[in-house]
Amino acid sequence: MKNKWLHFDIDKETVFGLACGFVMILLSMAMTFFSGEISSIILRDILMILLFGFLTPVYYILIVKKKSLSVLGIHTNKLAASLAINAAAAVSLLALFISKNTEDIRFTVHSFYAVTYILAAGVFEMVFIYGFLRYECERAFGILPAVFLTAVFYSLHHAGFQPEFAKLFFVGIMYVSVFYFTHNIFSIFPFFWGVGAVWDVLVHSEAGSQLKNKTSFVIAMLLFSAMTGISVCIRRKIRKISNLDTGGKI
Repeated sequence: MKNKWLHFDIDKETVFGLACGFVMILLSMAMTFFSGEISSIILRDILMILLFGFLTPVYYILIVKKKSLSVLGIHTNKLAASLAINAAAAVSLLALFISKNTEDIRFTVHSFYAVTYILAAGVFEMVFIYGFLRYECERAFGILPAVFLTAVFYSLHHAGFQPEFAKLFFVGIMYVSVFYFTHNIFSIFPFFWGVGAVWDVLVHSEAGSQLKNKTSFVIAMLLFSAMTGISVCIRRKIRKISNLDTGGKI
């Protein structure tokens, strides 16, 4: 019987998962060489967030491996407890930020544009990093290495737009550690993660200024729409496969 905290059990699925993680980092790093709005949309929004960050893990887990989204931490088990932890952690984090803040903060329509985009990117982070990569690392190495490796991937995937690796590594440790209280992604998203991400990007990071525009809002809406469309298509494909397996009988 494997020790859930620490073991070593690599297979083809592990290699695929880690390879996807490294591709994500390379796409982010490419943004430092190919600057500009169009390059950012292609590298970050289309390739990193939508295709590799959402479509790939969802399709691979549900269609290829025929597993449930629950392995990614997306389920209703312990939902009430997860949301309670989520809200309590969010309030505590916000109170900490406010107590240490010395700047005048104003929320404008431009801030709203940025927040919308941040939340769209948050779906990608939950599905790909805290869901898919965390699951593959845990399956191959155990919970303790999974916490560390998930934080590493979380930090490095910011290479092309927010290279604050040490700080983001510890932020990743914080989020994935809280996740393990219930093994439910709703223990950190959207409130706890949202408070940290929004405050960090809009108040403490230069990256926030690049998101305070209508283009970011439009891209966020397109990302949400595309993610919804992908989810519907995959759900239909699963039903079709299920019908074929049962000879059309449910």
